Amino acid sequence: MGASGWMFRKGKYVTEKDLDIIIDIFTEMGFYSSNKLDISSGEREYLTMSFFNDEWVRKWDEDELDSLDDNDHIRIYFFPNLEIKRGEYIPSMGEKVPAFIYFEDISGRGRLLLEFLHRYFKLFPEDVFMEVHFYTKDDIDKLYAKVPWNETWMYEDPKTF
Repeated sequence: MGASGWMFRKGKYVTEKDLDIIIDIFTEMGFYSSNKLDISSGEREYLTMSFFNDEWVRKWDEDELDSLDDNDHIRIYFFPNLEIKRGEYIPSMGEKVPAFIYFEDISGRGRLLLEFLHRYFKLFPEDVFMEVHFYTKDDIDKLYAKVPWNETWMYEDPKTF
């Protein structure tokens, strides 16, 4: 398993409506989603979904598994109950904030994630994304404006952009 990413939101309780907005963003990007899988075990409850595009489906169907591009698919976990998930101190928010989205294995998904976050932050400009470093809307906007995109941006300190 590779690196993972997290989304944080201060002061607002996230609901499944937020997940529907996320699904809409991926759909606008040409991705399909698997069914929302509701996972409950003890106190932990979350929804998980996979997103994939036509190219990924074609290669999968034609058994071209060695040529699958990581930018053609991603899996997320959505935690609507913020109190039960881990939190981080977010400097730009000035407090410890619980995570509500977990991006599984973002390694090799730099283009996909940058495009998603660019669209996402237009709707939720106060949220923060974290891999090793914290990324705000301003950080993502700076990265998005640089062409060609740096495929490994999520491992770099945004202060260097």
